[in-house]
Order: sequence, then structure tokens, then C-alpha cells
Amino acid sequence: MMKGRFLVVLGTLIMALLACEKEELHTPATDNEVNQWIERTLRDHYLWYDDMPAEGAVDRGSAPEEFFLSLLSDQDGKEQAEGHHYFSTLQRAATKSITDENDSYGFDFAIGTLQDNDGTHKIALVLYVLKDSPAERAGLRRGDWIVGVNGSYGTLQDYDQLRSGGSATFQLAESVEGSATSLRLGREIAIEPSTVVEDIPILKDSIYQVGTRRVGYLMYNHFELGPDENDLDDTRYQQQLEELFARFKQAGVNEFVLDLRYNGGGNVLCAQALASFLAPEAALGETFCLMEYNDKHTDENNAMPLLRTTEILAGNLDLDRLFVLTGSTTASSSELVINTLIPYLGRQNVRLIGRQTFGKTVGATVYNESERYGWILSPITFRIYNRDHEADYADGFAPDVSINEFAYPLAPLGDPRDPLLGYALAEISGIASPALRATSPSSGPDIRYEPPRSLRDNVLVIHDNK
Repeated sequence: MMKGRFLVVLGTLIMALLACEKEELHTPATDNEVNQWIERTLRDHYLWYDDMPAEGAVDRGSAPEEFFLSLLSDQDGKEQAEGHHYFSTLQRAATKSITDENDSYGFDFAIGTLQDNDGTHKIALVLYVLKDSPAERAGLRRGDWIVGVNGSYGTLQDYDQLRSGGSATFQLAESVEGSATSLRLGREIAIEPSTVVEDIPILKDSIYQVGTRRVGYLMYNHFELGPDENDLDDTRYQQQLEELFARFKQAGVNEFVLDLRYNGGGNVLCAQALASFLAPEAALGETFCLMEYNDKHTDENNAMPLLRTTEILAGNLDLDRLFVLTGSTTASSSELVINTLIPYLGRQNVRLIGRQTFGKTVGATVYNESERYGWILSPITFRIYNRDHEADYADGFAPDVSINEFAYPLAPLGDPRDPLLGYALAEISGIASPALRATSPSSGPDIRYEPPRSLRDNVLVIHDNK
């Protein structure tokens, strides 16, 4: 829905180009023309248009990025440690190319600091490594600590050097005797120059036998239909998701652990499909979510349904409860899936394990005027609710069981030694108590949870796929 406007605009431009072959086709727009388009679009469609400065109080002669920010409401986004983070965005069209966006070493990381006798140093903890990437070929693994680049231990000041660049060497550290806070220098790896790496959404899927229960596990990392995010006809990732859930169904999966701990959101159509696989079968075809626009566009308000069985290749698992692994960057479409399943499963049966989520209850519409203006504008234009018109997670969802994964050496994704997955499997097996709940939005104190050996020894891995 949000990208339909992109296709309409693009189609109009194509027809215009065909009709005027001899005219100048690519006269660059001036900053003033770009700013007029930005202001015109926001005053009409922006969710908080009435918070914008008066028309006579804006400086249309400033650069587009500066002008855009000057129009935004304080209600747009959140205060972060580094300053206010706006949900609405403005990007030059060139930054949206697949090549520019995906040129990387092929891994993601969390930032941290290390204290030693020489002071405090910046370090990076590897969260996951993508397939067929320079990082994978170099042998980088989840849980590795990067403490230096090109022989310069303790001088990791610019994190961009970990994202892309030429060939490099990384100095790594490893945990001492299973501690997540005590490190010792380890191996050094040589990594090839960054390249285009496919950022696939499905990072890991597994099936476990836990007692009499068959448990499906999915690490789903972002919501995209296919590799080309601007093409609604490219649905390769969506097809992979459909095929995966058909296999889960065929394997007799009757419990599910959905890992969204690093998932910051994405396409709402993917969220619609994922929720449809996980909802009770009786809910299929019922309301998935409600979208409500500003008072100038109430005619655009709509209800998206959960898909029907015939639309999801019979992959619905007909669950009566769901375990979701969460982190501080779990946001947007990830939170939407959680919120929209609550009316059908009951809040007590949507078990959140990990950290408090980010809290984003609004959505954006993409206005792609790359041919005419050279910019892509994505303002917040609607609020999003579940079937019961509820969206009470502006501060994020507090976990039912608060566990800080960074207090432990990181186990491989899908490994029962991971405390988040381990707790979910323990609760399914009856070892852990389902009554344990967070008592406040801040999640209260973290629990120390290391999956007992009795659990790990009795989890039979039926299927394991990276």
C-alpha cells in the first residue's frame, strides 16, 4: 500500500517521457522547487501538518535537508542519546540504489567500550554474518569482538570502517571462561574489500522436538518482499517465507519462537503475511490492522485483513500461543505483528522474551520524485492500530521475561544455549515458569538465565538451516 504511490508516479512519468521525445527530459530542479514540493506534500499529507510552522515563517531558500527538518513536528520520532530521531525521512534518490545500499562487508554489530590499563576503547560485537559475504569468507562469527582494524588495537573510532571499504585486517578478542565482560586478544582475520551483499530476511530457521511439542524457530531480520524494495512485483523473499511456513506446517510444528530481536521493520505487506502464518486459523480473513490518516484524508482510512488460507499456501500454523524474542531495535512492522496478534491469541499468550522494544505506532508513505526532483520523501502519514483499535506501545512493548543477551557470550542463532531461545524452549518444556512477568515499562531487573543442561540435552534438532 505504501509503495503503490511510487508505482503510480513512476508510471505517469514514463507516459510523459514517451509523449515528449524532443523536449529536455532531465532539467535539474532548483532547491526552491524541491522545497516547494516538500512543503506542499507535508501540508497535505503529514500526520502532524497542524504542527508545521506558518507558511510565512519558513525559509524556502535553504538546502532541502535543512528545510525538510525545519517543517517537522516534535511528535515525529523520539529523543535518542545522540539527539532527536525523526521517523520521517528525506533522501537523495541516488542513495536508494541497491548497489549503494548493500555494499558492505556483510555483518552487523553492536557498539561497546572496553576498559583496560590504557583507558577506555571502542569495540564492536558481531551480531550476525550474512551468507556469501566477505565477512563469512574471512571466518567472522557471531559473538566475535572486533577491537582493532589494520593492526591498530584500541583505535576503533570510526564505525563506518566496519561497514564497507577496501581489504582490511580485523583484530578480534574472545570471552574469557564464558564471561561476556572479560576479554582476551584472539585471532586476526583478513577481510576482502566490501561488495554487494544480499541482506536476506531469513537468517535462520530450525525445528526442535521438545518433549511432545514440535517447535519452529525463525530469525526474521527485516520485512521486504524481495531484493528490489522498490518493485512490488519482486516477491522472492515473500515466496521464500511462504515456502518455509509450508514446511513448518508439513513438519507438524505446533509451537513457535519468532526471533525479531534485531528487526527494525519494513514492508507492511510482509508483516501482514507473517501474522497470517502465526494467527489462529479461525482469524484468517479477519482484521490485521487499521490505518488512519490525517483529517484531510479520512477517505484513505482502511482496514487490512489477515490473509486467507488460499493466499498463504496452507502455511498457517493455527497457533494458540507465540514466543517472540525482542531487543531494543525491535520496531515498526515487528511491533505491528505483535500488536495485531494480541486480540486473537490474548496478551498472556504472546510471550515476549528479551528487551523492551523501540515503540513506533505510525507509518510512512513514500513519495518518489527521483526523476523530477531527485529526492525520495517518506513522511509519517498514518497511525496504525490492531483490530481493537489499540496501539499502546509508544514507549515499546515491555518483555514478559527481561533477559539481556549481552550479559552472556553470544551463542549461534538457533542454538538452545542462547538465553532468549533457551528460555522459550524451557517454558515450552515446562522447566521455566510462564508466570514470570515484567512489572514496569522499564522491564524491571534482568533475570540471569542459562538454559539448564537437562534442557539442552533433551532438545532434538529436527531441522537446522542457516
